[in-house]
Amino acid sequence: MKRDAARMLAGACCLSALLVTAARAQPPFDGLDDYVHDAMPRWQVPGLAIAVVKDGKTVIARGYGVRHMGQDAPVMAETVFPIASCTKSFTAACIAMLVEEGKVQWDDPVRRHLPDFRVADDYVTEHVTIRDLVCHRTGLVRGDLLGMSGGFGHAEMLGQLRFLPQAEPFRTKVTYNNLMYTVLGELIEKKSGASWNEFVSQRLFGPLEMTSTMAGRRTVAAERLATRHRIYDGQLAPLRTPNADTMAPAGAIHSTVGDMARWLSFHLREGEANGRRLIAPGLVREMHALQQSIPLKRRPDADVYDAHFVGTGLGWYVRDYRGRKVVTHGGAWGAEMAFVPEENLGVVILSNRDWNGLAWMLIYDVIDVYVVGPDQAWSKDKKWERWLKLGGPEAMGRDLKDQFAQLKKDRKTETQPSRPLAEYAGAYRSALYSDLDVTAVNGRLRVKFGAYTATLEHWENDSFYGHAVIEPFLDWLVKFDLGPAGSVHGLEIINVGWKDPDERFLFIRRPK
Repeated sequence: MKRDAARMLAGACCLSALLVTAARAQPPFDGLDDYVHDAMPRWQVPGLAIAVVKDGKTVIARGYGVRHMGQDAPVMAETVFPIASCTKSFTAACIAMLVEEGKVQWDDPVRRHLPDFRVADDYVTEHVTIRDLVCHRTGLVRGDLLGMSGGFGHAEMLGQLRFLPQAEPFRTKVTYNNLMYTVLGELIEKKSGASWNEFVSQRLFGPLEMTSTMAGRRTVAAERLATRHRIYDGQLAPLRTPNADTMAPAGAIHSTVGDMARWLSFHLREGEANGRRLIAPGLVREMHALQQSIPLKRRPDADVYDAHFVGTGLGWYVRDYRGRKVVTHGGAWGAEMAFVPEENLGVVILSNRDWNGLAWMLIYDVIDVYVVGPDQAWSKDKKWERWLKLGGPEAMGRDLKDQFAQLKKDRKTETQPSRPLAEYAGAYRSALYSDLDVTAVNGRLRVKFGAYTATLEHWENDSFYGHAVIEPFLDWLVKFDLGPAGSVHGLEIINVGWKDPDERFLFIRRPK
């Protein structure tokens, strides 16, 4: 009996081992193509590309859909996409190289290397460090409109930072800031003697053999470039990718999934590429370490996607998923990348619809392939409901729709402008953002800010509404301010659909 039991146990063990082996042998991406083809129309994503790195090898690199809605040119693994804020991980790596060379230290005050650096708060000006800039804990307002004004060259724009105020107390929370990465680009040039563009190209793109990656839009061949799209007023529409690289170190890089797979492999190898060490492992690990936490509130209905910790690293975000540390960064133009050191796994999704949740869902799906198995990874059910709610077509315009609905609810429709339209016309100036012009043409007001122009429709009293003034489709409510004598002496811009309560866009009328 004991022998029979032993034989049965041994047989069961063998069967179990065979089943596990068979499961592991099952091609993990057999269901990927159908899954992506089904998902793209649901999320209204015209095209995307995906690459996966596992154990040092790129196991897949594929393209789906089209580069431009309504056209036939397909997305391929070689298609070039703007990676937007994923660029920040490259800029942080450039700083790490300077740290290794002893030219800077993470905790050096910025003014030690850039004496002209100045923001509105004197204490922050003197004490803010390179680390503070890289991990977004300066507390400064974003000031992104500065990069859209078109009135400044690179040096002039950095000079405008002296007017940049605090949104939060210094070093108390993550306050994401593109302008501070522009400062880092200036620091790289000052300490290396090469521009940010030259440094990142020569020190990273070249050694990593990222031959299809460029540090700006201008050098991308049109026949290889995917067109950006965004949902506005419920409709998907193409966007113009700006040529200006005013804040290049924060978001100008264009790349392919194949090249970005090399970038993730470089980080999984802790700074080594093609047998050559570019950054010391300790410095790479510091980039991947939590620097500033983001407070989380656990929900009663929390699911597997809810993190136990989230925060910024140096050029990265750090969080957990299924008990594993995940190092990530995204780009607002449809790019997402992540790697899981414990699994020696990396995944990048580049797509051509801004702010879509599909890219992030696919990141988690690929992680699930290796952690819980393909069957669960390529299932839909409630998972799709969750991600559609977070980043589907309806979610894309939710902020704008909700804010516009509230404005419409509070609107006083029976009112009229208190002054003739010609009296609102004039040149206006913001200390931070420079010039804005308002003209009265054929009984209507028009606003011009940098290269952007739009018609303003009367909203209520002395307020006027502009649709899609700033790409990507940002509406403005322009509220004119009248002085005691009734003359127009300023205006305030409310960004509709982009909620940033800490920043006010105030412009004063310039004397004629």
